[in-house]
Amino acid sequence: MFDTIQEIIDRLKLGEDSFVEFKEVKFSGEKITDPHAESLAGEICAFANTAGGVILVGVDDNGLIQGISREKLSLVENYISNACRNNCRPPVLPLMQTLMLPDATGTNQPIIKIDVAKSVFVHQTSGGRYFQRLGVTKVDLTPQELARLFQQREQSFVFDEQIIRQAAFDDLNRKLLKNFAPESRHLPWEKILENKRIVSRDEQNVLRPSVAGLLAFGDSPEQLLPSAYIEAAAYRGVEMASAAVIDSKKITGPLHQQIDDAVNFVERNMKVASIKTVGRQDFPQYDILAVHEAIVNAAAHRDYSIAGSKIRLFLFDDRLEIYSPGKLPNTITLENMADRQFTRNQLLVSFLSRQTSPHTGRYYIEARGEGVRLIIERSEAISEKQPQYRLLGDELLLTIWAALPPFSKNNEEAH
Repeated sequence: MFDTIQEIIDRLKLGEDSFVEFKEVKFSGEKITDPHAESLAGEICAFANTAGGVILVGVDDNGLIQGISREKLSLVENYISNACRNNCRPPVLPLMQTLMLPDATGTNQPIIKIDVAKSVFVHQTSGGRYFQRLGVTKVDLTPQELARLFQQREQSFVFDEQIIRQAAFDDLNRKLLKNFAPESRHLPWEKILENKRIVSRDEQNVLRPSVAGLLAFGDSPEQLLPSAYIEAAAYRGVEMASAAVIDSKKITGPLHQQIDDAVNFVERNMKVASIKTVGRQDFPQYDILAVHEAIVNAAAHRDYSIAGSKIRLFLFDDRLEIYSPGKLPNTITLENMADRQFTRNQLLVSFLSRQTSPHTGRYYIEARGEGVRLIIERSEAISEKQPQYRLLGDELLLTIWAALPPFSKNNEEAH
């Protein structure tokens, strides 16, 4: 919105409206005193809850360029970012751009343009207020308006198909893309990617990745979807304590790589007992195919729309715990999930169903819908304890119990 300097200058002459807000920045030493973070967050949430808009920071209410000193640009940018993340719930991730515009004397001054897109969520401030943009100001949503907005936003989108407006085509790994969707003489490659919904065009006809496209083919999806990674830790003993951590890793990258790295993390840290009789027989704590399936399920079916909630994988001496963000769909219960299929992220699942896992030699996801049953049966076969699923608020916790090694007193080894 307002992509050229001249367009912005023209807008300044017209003043604020439903799509434009001016914000002058005031300081006391190194501290920003105006706008207040909560007030700025209110303007951002109002645009996100309505039809989107632009905030020009460094411009007074009369549309005059006051600018931001170059020495304080980083301070202001961080202030805006913190307001977006900490004072907007869920966080808003607008596009920010520093521009040079002429003040009343004709001297170019730095300003910051905040481009807020219409959101697929309903946002509130950290103070608990829901705003919408009405003319030149933000106003509180009435209970009826708020209920209607929630209904509209919930019905209008499938999250993993939405484009990420902060992302660019270059955020995708071209090698991964071409392995998945080779070029053709009959159709432009970009059109092939559009048809597969890896990318879509925004209102300005710019190609941008979908959520599923970035997760599956982005080099660093966690940079634009901050919760899109796996936090893994291995502990000595059976309790979670910082002093007991023996290995930890923030697992990032395209989703298939996250899955592989998480399985490798478990393989590297689980104990494997062995007995030497005529030959050597190994007894791993976990069935690695069951672990693979559990991590695939968590990565493919978690709720990526929950801000600040990542997959967590914790390995203890007696169990493996995998926390996956998101409640079960209405038709699925803990009791029937082994016999029912559900897919929260249909597009993402379609990508994983055509990518091959190095651990199994098969696609990450196959159409049979036997994943939960495989986890239960294969894990119980070696541990003699059935894995346990539990709902903890907005998370699904899977606990897989470690096998007890059949040690003999005279010929035991562990590694």
